[in-house]
This record gives sequence, structure tokens and C-alpha cells, in this order.
Amino acid sequence: MTKILLRYVFACLAIIPYVAYADTLLVTVNGVKAGEGNLRIAVFDEAHRDEFPDGEYLLGVAVPATDEEMTVEISDVDSGEYAVAIIQDINENEILDKNFLGIPKEPYGFSGKWKKGGSSYDKALFNTDDVGFAITISLK
Repeated sequence: MTKILLRYVFACLAIIPYVAYADTLLVTVNGVKAGEGNLRIAVFDEAHRDEFPDGEYLLGVAVPATDEEMTVEISDVDSGEYAVAIIQDINENEILDKNFLGIPKEPYGFSGKWKKGGSSYDKALFNTDDVGFAITISLK
């Protein structure tokens, strides 16, 4: 009986390296207008690249915009490449409001090396193997 139990334990231990574990992505957001609406954060992967930045996404969260700097946790993120888009939805209508020229009227931001203006999936791309599971995005 002990030998059978030990074989079972060793068999289970042998497969552990082959199991992919999901992690939590920590997104620190700077430049938040505290107390105004929600932060809406969308995580895009390769399968959703054509939808970036305002279409269907892999994972998303919405949290109240409580502080000027916030860290938001996004669960169940596997290692790999992603692009993140954020809006501060001040009027809570679930979209980025723009003026008649198409210029955003609400704060927004992207991952990667983005500084201002629009972004593409490729520009917003980051790899968790390179940066870990923590990124910082400043809203504009």
C-alpha cells in the first residue's frame, strides 16, 4: 500500500513542471482623476489583436477611480505577450468619449512604449517574460 501511494505521489510531482499556471497581472495607473468614474482596463492577446484598442478583448476589469495612482489586479493571466488599453470612464457610459474631431475627452492610456496619441497592438505589446507581471501606465 505504501509503495502504491509513493508511486502516485511521485507521478503527480513529475507532471508539475508541465502545468501552465496563470498569474495575476498588476497594472499601476498614474494620472487618474480621483473620485471620477471608473477605470476600465482591457487586456488583449494575439487572438484579439485586430480588436485593439476598443473591441473584444481577452480579459477586462472595471474599478472605481478612487486615487490619483492605483494598482489594479487582473487575475488568470498566463505568461506571454499582451497589450493593455485603459480608459477612465468619467461619465460611466462604458466607452471613451471623443469630441467631433475624434480627440478623446476622457483620460486614456496604453501599455508598451506609448507616450501620447493613438496606439497599435504592436506598439502596446509587452511580454510577461521580460517585464514580469507588473506594468505601469500613465493616463493622458
